[in-house]
Amino acid sequence: MDNVNFEFKSAGIQPKCAEKIAKLATWMNANQPVVIALDGHGNDSWANDNNATLSARRVQAVRGALIAAGVAPSRISVGTFGAQGPVCRDTTETCRELNRRVEILALRQ
Repeated sequence: MDNVNFEFKSAGIQPKCAEKIAKLATWMNANQPVVIALDGHGNDSWANDNNATLSARRVQAVRGALIAAGVAPSRISVGTFGAQGPVCRDTTETCRELNRRVEILALRQ
């Protein structure tokens, strides 16, 4: 599933990611046996973007949007990893944006 990416120092859902979340909610509502894990990550290159608090706020933003779209809270687990597990180690802004993310992992029960 596509990650939900965030702006620097922000936990606000970007318009381009709102559609991803809406599609995920629709899919989850049509596939009731599915549960998901939301894993929050930060940008490891910037001091104020890699903390667990910001990662947690990002996860809660995605979780809240899914719940608002009708997904049962019991079907969503969360984790925060801060700067652990970057998907890109370059110092470019494109790479840093990839690391500011909530990963969505699905499991059919």
